[in-house]
Amino acid sequence: MIAAAGTGGHIYPGLAIAEYFLEQSHSVSWVGTPKGMENSLVDKQKILFSQISISGVRGKGILPWFNLPFVLLLSTVQSIKILRTEKPNFLILMGGYVGIPMAIASKILGIELIIHEQNAIPGLANKVISNFASQIFCGFKNSLKKAKVIGNPIRKKISKIRNPQQRFKNKTGPLKILILGGSLGASTFNRLLPRILDKFNLSEQISVIHQSGEKHYEELERTYMNLDTNESRDPIWLLGKEKFIYDIEEKYEWADIVIARCGALTISEFMEAGIASILIPFPYAVDNHQYHNGKILEDKKAAFIIKENEVKNKLLGTLLKIDRKKCYQMALNAQKNKSSSNVAQKIYSYCKERFDGK
Repeated sequence: MIAAAGTGGHIYPGLAIAEYFLEQSHSVSWVGTPKGMENSLVDKQKILFSQISISGVRGKGILPWFNLPFVLLLSTVQSIKILRTEKPNFLILMGGYVGIPMAIASKILGIELIIHEQNAIPGLANKVISNFASQIFCGFKNSLKKAKVIGNPIRKKISKIRNPQQRFKNKTGPLKILILGGSLGASTFNRLLPRILDKFNLSEQISVIHQSGEKHYEELERTYMNLDTNESRDPIWLLGKEKFIYDIEEKYEWADIVIARCGALTISEFMEAGIASILIPFPYAVDNHQYHNGKILEDKKAAFIIKENEVKNKLLGTLLKIDRKKCYQMALNAQKNKSSSNVAQKIYSYCKERFDGK
């Protein structure tokens, strides 16, 4: 059983693990929340899906903290019921608040718990429940005790992307820029980046695909339409606008460079596929973990990091330093010393050894 909820950063690594277990002819079930994007994504994988009622509390004011004991009690009771019904051999937690009641329930019922932490700075939920786990795996070196660094699980279609040498070999034409606001979108990207790219296009011919997030698509449309007050149409350099990108591997193949947030999964995919990037950390991420994720690529000279409050002043200057040759070198640097290969297989092997030894 896998428990993961909220954003793609928790869900997609869980799906990569689920995919591998299913290939080995094992049954997989999933526990999420009623409103998370896991509802639609997990259904597509034909995995048995259950829900518990819990959500994050940090940064949401006082009331959620006041209600937390009651919510935690209810969600723990729900978790116990699910675990008793499904009777999994292992519970794999991918982070997020869905993990706390599930971990408590697994402890009560004696079900072995495995944690995978994706970020360079561990989340609060995983810190709280880490002592319950028989094994902790992590994507990057972090402060969780007992943690073994194995990388982040990557979906097969990402691993099949051609390497930078193949992708850049015959590339010609405009500099291709992919903008990713993350699974939930980024309002700042939608408001500021189109205007900056419009200025950049005056000195460098570009082609852009911009992913807005489900909630921010109308905002993105307005921004692009307002760039040309006379025509009220999209600029000629904008190849496409999308709410969500399901064929991300094709977009990675297409792009010379990606402008994105610094979620752990994003960083791991860039390392796996060899992707040059400009990274803008989400400034309100808990414990500033996105910045620390991004530093992993910046230190490899595979990315530029720009703080969100500096985008207006620094992004255009950063873009002016970039051409296709520079993107190619950054892409090569990103792929050096990658650690994400066969991560799902490593977790499967651990579970199999534990199961066979019982």
